[in-house]
Amino acid sequence: MSTEDQQTRASEAPTLTSRGSARRRLTKAGLGAASVLWSLDSRATMNTMVCVSPSGALSGGLNSNYAKSPPKCVGKSPGFWKNHTGAWPCSIGKDFDDVFGCSAKYAKTYATKTLYEIVRGCDFDKYNFGMQLVATYLNVLSGRIGFLSVPTLQQMWNQIQNQGYYQPAKGVFWSAEQTKRYLEATHD
Repeated sequence: MSTEDQQTRASEAPTLTSRGSARRRLTKAGLGAASVLWSLDSRATMNTMVCVSPSGALSGGLNSNYAKSPPKCVGKSPGFWKNHTGAWPCSIGKDFDDVFGCSAKYAKTYATKTLYEIVRGCDFDKYNFGMQLVATYLNVLSGRIGFLSVPTLQQMWNQIQNQGYYQPAKGVFWSAEQTKRYLEATHD
């Protein structure tokens, strides 16, 4: 096909309607969602930082943030909080149970520890979920991240301990390990 034929066909091609454009954007967003979830799973090799809410992480890059400025996204790791207790926005002796509440199932583990003991690491803290939860809690309180709230973190904990999963969006269920990976991706 000659260049002239290609130009003629391109000019004859129908333009997309607004509905067609919306479908194309949705299709592109769907492809982007897989890359967001992949980046959550491969943080060690890609060093990707997630600066959106859990449901926002599922949106695959769709820009639904209408704030005048981007959310604050300079979270610190559990290692930082463990080694910089003077930077804590609350008492290091505060009980984990006072912040998150523990069911009878965790009465002899999480409920007996302080936030500091959890962020230092505990044998019973499978996947280091509690450690990441405390670090994220400290990041929220200190204003280092602005896309999560304490009630959201409490909801994560309550759903994980009571149901065995966290539901960031309708029909989406994250295990404790997946939720931990999300929290881990919210800091440096």
